[in-house]
Amino acid sequence: MMLNVSSISEYVYCPLKVYLRQSEGHNIQTPAMLRGRMVHEVRRGFEELLKRNLWSINEEMNAKTIFEILMEDVAEFVDKTLLKYCEKESMDPKSAETISRKLKDDFEVESWLMAVKVWKIISNRPKSGSDIADMFFPPVLLEFTIENNELNLRGKIDRIEIMDGYYYPVEVKSGLPPVKGVWKSDSLQIAAYALLMEEEFNREVSVGFIDYMGSCQRRPVFMEVNLREEVLNVLEEMRMMFHEGVVPEMVQNPKKCSKCEYSEICEYSTN
Repeated sequence: MMLNVSSISEYVYCPLKVYLRQSEGHNIQTPAMLRGRMVHEVRRGFEELLKRNLWSINEEMNAKTIFEILMEDVAEFVDKTLLKYCEKESMDPKSAETISRKLKDDFEVESWLMAVKVWKIISNRPKSGSDIADMFFPPVLLEFTIENNELNLRGKIDRIEIMDGYYYPVEVKSGLPPVKGVWKSDSLQIAAYALLMEEEFNREVSVGFIDYMGSCQRRPVFMEVNLREEVLNVLEEMRMMFHEGVVPEMVQNPKKCSKCEYSEICEYSTN
């Protein structure tokens, strides 16, 4: 059975949730899942608009003008995407409007930060818009699908950034990071992508990144031996669960269970 990398973080959160989803065909889409998919799509589009708009920058512009150029067409794109989700995915309009305001506010802050950085760069050393775009957006493979038959593992990496011949996996998360480092589930997920990439590109992957968009932070994950071994151990546990029906003993957690989409059919649910 081919495992999905995305299931690793779910397994760390709750093994039974993964079992119900994949083994018994219970594939429930919650409003939270729909919001997450939509936010991912909007952020991808925002990045493409930034790259396009950077080409219009020149050394005579001040930070405010640069900001205005970076934000060109952004609000319209957000509204158009959210409207599509309301019409085709039956997303609640009030929820969509709340997300729209939050995303627009975030994009304004991020564009201001980028505008100031760009202004400082071109003030010290004039550069063309294309050069600036290359500085902020290195060559990248977006939503790169990858699988390995030996590992029986497949996944879709949010981003693979390529710099000086090195490949870096990047996973984008909409939430907030912990005080230090990254969440355990995120570190295992990015490490699994690193293993797949090493086989695919025949290059060592020494570090990956988690982009926590809730705080506009990028956190590194170093591919240490212990982390690699932990990923392989989790994958083996998941295979045993699916092949032999060996589901790890669950510990009831009211906070987790109350938010789970499988609470009504799970024997461990506290509801």
